[in-house]
Amino acid sequence: MNNILSRIGPGMMLAAVGVGVSHLVYSTQAGADYGLSLLWLIIAITLIKYPAFRFAVDYANATGESLVRAYGDISKLALGWLMAGFIVDTFIATSAVALVTAGLFINIFDVPYTAPQVAIVITLFSAVILMNGQYAKAENIVRFLVLIFSLLTLAAVIFAIPILGSNDRAILAEIDMNMELSLFIIAVAGWMPMPTNGAVLFSKWVCEKRKINRDEFKDDIALRDFKIGYFLTLFLAICFVVMGTAVLFETGRTVPVTPPEFASELFRVFTETIGDWSYPIIASAGLAVMWSTLIALMDVMPRLTDRLSGIMMKRSNDLPDRYKLFSAIQVTGIIIILLFFLSSFKAFLYFATSVGLIAAPTIGYYNYKAITSAKIPAKYRPKNSLIIWNWACIVIMTMFAVAFVYTRIFV
Repeated sequence: MNNILSRIGPGMMLAAVGVGVSHLVYSTQAGADYGLSLLWLIIAITLIKYPAFRFAVDYANATGESLVRAYGDISKLALGWLMAGFIVDTFIATSAVALVTAGLFINIFDVPYTAPQVAIVITLFSAVILMNGQYAKAENIVRFLVLIFSLLTLAAVIFAIPILGSNDRAILAEIDMNMELSLFIIAVAGWMPMPTNGAVLFSKWVCEKRKINRDEFKDDIALRDFKIGYFLTLFLAICFVVMGTAVLFETGRTVPVTPPEFASELFRVFTETIGDWSYPIIASAGLAVMWSTLIALMDVMPRLTDRLSGIMMKRSNDLPDRYKLFSAIQVTGIIIILLFFLSSFKAFLYFATSVGLIAAPTIGYYNYKAITSAKIPAKYRPKNSLIIWNWACIVIMTMFAVAFVYTRIFV
């Protein structure tokens, strides 16, 4: 068992990034507000994005490099676009995750401080843990936290299924396409199971894993590891929709918009399905999985930014990495956002997730260019079916992105 778990790494890091705001917030809200009516959307969006992530592991297997190198080979425009995406993930997305983590912490320990204040402390604490820049440490922490949370979520949904539709409640909502629903669907599309920028992150984790395990983390193991992590995020998203429907839909209760109150409602979903005795376990697991998301982002973004800036500045690979420098920059940016640019928790989450949506079509296109480039051996190139699948993703994500821009400008 230990040998099997030691080979699972990047997939768990990927799951940690996915099982965060998109699952705990949006999947639960989808069930609470719309029952199982939007379950198809969550499944469809996750499947649509699959090729963009699959190309990442195939590229890393074929070249031993992350997709950052591929973007550098494609064009300066591709690098610039990637840099813009990194700015969002490094500061805005990570701030959102820190904020949700802080909400859980406040609810559990009843601390007399605001969510931004607690988020800053958690961010600083996480940075200190990761400051030596060892990927193995982050992977071990995340793997344990995600596995425990997954088992507890499975137990909760088993208890939740029998109460679906209890007290003559429906399980499907009558969908009325209005502005609120449109914005929610756009946000779900942007960050379910995670932004497509996550594919670039995953390619870096594969490379880091290979440095540690060398020949043990072979192509087939890396691909299997990816599939485990990616489809685990889909399974958990379904679980949260089911629990949100079973416990909250048509009960008159709504999902709160402040981090501590949201955390309280989230824990109530679990305790009402499993029992009050489970609160300490559920609370610990919920906080743990959100913290694992934060750890994963704070581990990989400084690494990728260092690599990206090195390529743009033509910096020699023989020079020491600048992980600590970019980690400090990330922490500083997060603190500034939390202190001065946060007015509404809900609006901030919508902004963070929707920006990820805008990048999705371009990331899908550039990942396709990377895996079909001349440097990729034939055995690693995608089949025609996967290429068509990816182009469908690009078209659909473009439609969502256009809808988002339209609502922001004209509505």
